[in-house]
Amino acid sequence: MPFFEEFEADVLPEGTLRRPIWGAFALLRDQLERLVALNVGWAVQLVPALVALAWPVLPLALRLPLVLYSALALMPATAVLFSGVARLNRQEPLDLATVRDELGRLLLPSLRTLAPLPGLCGLLCLLIVVVGPLQLLPLDVLLRLLLLILGFSAVYWGPLFLVEPGQGAWSLLWQALRLAWRYPLPTAGSLLLALAVMLVGYLSIAGFFLIAPVLAALLLWRRALVLLARRGELKVGVP
Repeated sequence: MPFFEEFEADVLPEGTLRRPIWGAFALLRDQLERLVALNVGWAVQLVPALVALAWPVLPLALRLPLVLYSALALMPATAVLFSGVARLNRQEPLDLATVRDELGRLLLPSLRTLAPLPGLCGLLCLLIVVVGPLQLLPLDVLLRLLLLILGFSAVYWGPLFLVEPGQGAWSLLWQALRLAWRYPLPTAGSLLLALAVMLVGYLSIAGFFLIAPVLAALLLWRRALVLLARRGELKVGVP
């Protein structure tokens, strides 16, 4: 993976591979302002959908575009979120101009590669709702299992997209499934930790808009570095 060739031992932050979890919190402490700014930029994309859901009295012709905007805008916003996290993890400077450049670079690839994956999850959810009342148990179980597998592999969607933004959605999904299959326990641990961070942020509201998603992204990014290093796709020395 060409993207990871830049992660030589002399530029990889000390302890990234040895302490992927606690090191994330240390980076959060050191780069708090920039990470909060990244998180706010991501969370703002949710506001139109929240407005549409919070005020059902609004005309449907207005609510639908608001929800559609948020659904589409979250894809490049998530790509930029992971890109910013990766840069800060490498102790690189991150400013508004850099974020704007990354948005321009990742906008179309994120819509082409990332968007189909949550769309597939949404389709499976819709099929589960439709199949449920029909009492087709084998099909219902199969659909739920596929949804569970997709959700499990979602741990790696953002990091693997950043590795190669030009790849197709199915290629990204296949790589994510391979990582999840090969490392089920680290994957489950990262998923549960990210979900716990998001849940705490959601319960506090302000935490969600200020820090929770970017902290979850940071945890997932560092975990992906560790697993790719184990597979030999990340050529760095462990400190």
